[in-house]
Amino acid sequence: MFWIRNADIQIGSQRYSMDSGLYFSFKVPFKDSEELESVSFTVYNLNQDTRNQIKKGDAVILNAGYEGDVGCLFIGTVSGAESYKKSTEWITEITATTALKEWLETDINKTYMAGTDAESIGRDLLHIFGVEVGMLEPVKNVTYPRGKVCRGKIKDILKRIFVEECGCRMLIRNYQIIINDPAEPINAGILLSPETGLLEDSGDSDMMMITTAAEEGKTREARAEQGKTVHLKCLLNHRIGAGDLVTVQSMKRNGVYQVVSGEHSGSPDGEWITQLEVKIPGV
Repeated sequence: MFWIRNADIQIGSQRYSMDSGLYFSFKVPFKDSEELESVSFTVYNLNQDTRNQIKKGDAVILNAGYEGDVGCLFIGTVSGAESYKKSTEWITEITATTALKEWLETDINKTYMAGTDAESIGRDLLHIFGVEVGMLEPVKNVTYPRGKVCRGKIKDILKRIFVEECGCRMLIRNYQIIINDPAEPINAGILLSPETGLLEDSGDSDMMMITTAAEEGKTREARAEQGKTVHLKCLLNHRIGAGDLVTVQSMKRNGVYQVVSGEHSGSPDGEWITQLEVKIPGV
C-alpha cells in the first residue's frame, strides 16, 4: 500500500498545512494517567510577524495521518515558544499542554449538600471546567452523607474524588475528559498487523508484579504474562490513545492488548509513526 503523509497544524488563528510546503515535526506522547503530557512541535521558516505573534495560551490543534485518513492527535494551548536562526533557517520550538489554563489555574470553592454523590459533583465541576465530558463512568459512585467541600485547583479536586476515592482512571484526550474503570477500555476494535501498518514488535519487558491470594490458582505462565508489557511500533495511527484496546496479529503474538502509553511522532522526511507500550487488559 502506498502511504501519502498529510498533516496540518493550527497555532492561534493561523493554520498551516504540510501540503502547502510548511516543514514541521511533532512529538505527542500519551499515557494512561491523570497527569498532563507536554507535547513539542518544531516549525521551520515562519515569517517574523508569525513568530512574534505566538504567545502562551494560544490554541494548538494538530491533525495528522495519511491521505484520506487524517485525524486529530492533539488539542491544547501553547505553554512556551522560542525561535532561533540556524544557518539560513529560522526554527521555532513550541511546547503545548492539553487544557493548560483551565486545568492548572482554575480555582474552585464550592460546598455540596449532604447525600450528594461523586458523579453529580463531577458533572457540576466539569461544567465549570469547560472541558467536554467524553466518558464519566465511576467504578464506584461514592455518596457523601455529610456533604462535600471542594476547595482548590480543579485538577486536584477531581483527582481526589475520582482517582483516590472512586478508584477510576482519569485522563484528557483531545479536550475531552475520560473518567472510567482503569480495567475497561476507552476504545476497542483497532487491528495492528503488518497489513494494517504494524512495523515492529520488540517483545516483552518486565514490570513489577505482585501475586495475590486470588491469583495463586492461576498457572505460573499466566501470572508471568501479567508482569509484562509489549512494545510496538506502527505507522502513524491517530485513532490510538491511552486506555484503548488493540488486537495484535504478528509473527510473535496474536491477542488483545490495552494501551498503557505511547507517542505519535513525525516529520515530512523522517519517521511517521506511533510507538506503543501495551499490556494484557485488566492487569
